[in-house]
Amino acid sequence: MHANKLRTSLLFFTLTLSSPTLNWTSVNCCHWEGITYDADGWVTHLLLPSKGLKGGMFPSSLGNLTHLTHLNLSNNSLYGSLEPRFFKSLNLLQILDLRYNLLSSGLPLYLGSNNYIQKLDFSSNRFHGAIPSSFFQQARNLTSFNVSNNNFSGPIPSFICLKHSFPSTRLLDFSSNKFHDSISRGLGECSKLQIFRTGHNNLSGFFQWISIMLLNLKNWHYLSIQYMGPLVIELLTSQTLQSLTSPLIN
Repeated sequence: MHANKLRTSLLFFTLTLSSPTLNWTSVNCCHWEGITYDADGWVTHLLLPSKGLKGGMFPSSLGNLTHLTHLNLSNNSLYGSLEPRFFKSLNLLQILDLRYNLLSSGLPLYLGSNNYIQKLDFSSNRFHGAIPSSFFQQARNLTSFNVSNNNFSGPIPSFICLKHSFPSTRLLDFSSNKFHDSISRGLGECSKLQIFRTGHNNLSGFFQWISIMLLNLKNWHYLSIQYMGPLVIELLTSQTLQSLTSPLIN
């Protein structure tokens, strides 16, 4: 029964877009391009990167894909905003990749009840405004968060790696936005962080933050930190610090 409902939802999704025709013509939608099903016939993966998709991100068009774990619509021309109900209906999502689109507005206050999200990539869009710290409250398995090359402003969120919250976060990329103020001490709790990019913003208090960060990083092997454009700090270690360099970017 749910197969027909899912098929209808997927076809409705294509109707909201102005784009080249997808290869979704067979009666059995299990064979449709970019679609993966589980053993019970639920759609778990919708992977349509670089398909020339054009149109709005309407939550209602994907709302029935309640078992979706992987959604990749990157490198298209999707516009609109990410409404709270988008995350509320897709509360099993693990990977969300929307980079290189035309999405705008700000991020919602909450991810809904999603405790499974691992990777969020909103880079190279037109998002703006401050990122609310509450956005991360349910993202307890977050490993990667990339919002580079947007128009976000305000301070970098401090709640991401507070103690007992998100110990698995390994990549944070806030580069090429309009963030300002100092980097929060709360980010010093990111004990698993490997990549931290903040270049091309208007941040302050960086070296004070670095001293806090180094005291908390105990089990890392490679950390790349980009700040204020030309400064890069690379730290390589095996339990103890081996080298600290700050080469210039050409």
